[in-house]
Amino acid sequence: MKKNVSRTLAAICVGAMAVSLAACGSSSEEGTTSTSDNAAASTTSSDTKIGIVVKTATNAHFQDISYGAMIAGEENGVEVIVQNTTTESDIDGQIQKCEDLISQGVDALILTANDSDGVSAAVQNAHDNDVKFVTVDTEITNDWGDDVAEYMPVYIGVDHQAMAKEMAENIFESMGGEGKIVILRGVDAASSSQERTAGFKEALEEYPNIEVVAEQSASYDQDTATQKMSDILQTESDIDAVLCCNDLMAAGAITALKEQGITVGGDDGVKVAGIDGNVIALESIADGEMYCTAYDWSILQGYYAVEQAINLINGGEVEDDTMMTPDTIITADNIDDFLQHGQELSEWSMGDAVGELSDYMKNFIQTGKDLGVE
Repeated sequence: MKKNVSRTLAAICVGAMAVSLAACGSSSEEGTTSTSDNAAASTTSSDTKIGIVVKTATNAHFQDISYGAMIAGEENGVEVIVQNTTTESDIDGQIQKCEDLISQGVDALILTANDSDGVSAAVQNAHDNDVKFVTVDTEITNDWGDDVAEYMPVYIGVDHQAMAKEMAENIFESMGGEGKIVILRGVDAASSSQERTAGFKEALEEYPNIEVVAEQSASYDQDTATQKMSDILQTESDIDAVLCCNDLMAAGAITALKEQGITVGGDDGVKVAGIDGNVIALESIADGEMYCTAYDWSILQGYYAVEQAINLINGGEVEDDTMMTPDTIITADNIDDFLQHGQELSEWSMGDAVGELSDYMKNFIQTGKDLGVE
């Protein structure tokens, strides 16, 4: 059962993070890592293999999930194999990636589904081959009724709707509770996009003087968002904010706005918001263009997914079928706490061994852990 994250706790802990991090001293398509000597105490053998298939290598959100998975793999002495599809709409390709990993003999499979309804074949194949399955980021439709726990015992993600609602409220308050906005959805078949869009609309219920002048899907893609936003601006140029279901679309929207000579950011410009904590968004916030992004601590989603996979491989039981990571709204006020995470992540090639973490990254991960899960 889903549970909500404590916003009060998140605010307190993230506020303390600036002190913690200040005290510190300091894209490939797919890849693999060898096992680490720093194996945690468990019955998992050193030849244990865990496969993870993420939606794409071009979105830092999925790179972050993969990064967390690799860290957990090295800490626990298991091999983590990372693969991805080229686009977030390639459902058949994602199923094939899963089948390939199962054929390679992985003991567990972690998946961020491209389509909530379209990947059941991958889940079924894992079950038929006794491969433990962990769902991350995007929920998969239950095709197995009361037996679903045998197929998908645990989902690790964030409360997308609550996170998007919180971000929208932040924007609406900054607008003085009135104005015109545009909404750019992600891939409509993905539960993450559905829930984030629902969060925007839930927030709108409390702000009757804010009008949605346009709403379109830009498929979580930056170039598509640039084109869609350009088209919208042909008829709706008088807007105050753009709410996007991910950071890549927010970056695309900013490009379109600037191409039309419309001011972005600052006191008088259009406020653009995204979701994911992508380095593109973080640097844009630092530069005074993008207004905010919502970060779901995706690094921990990958980390906890590997831990849960190891638990299942070892015959353990899942205490809760849903684990929700916290979320944090990143603005100019707290950007300094998050910018280095995005920059260090951007220097890592997906699937490569992580090795020694910087003091900053160690503290960053611990800060996320201290926020807790629900």
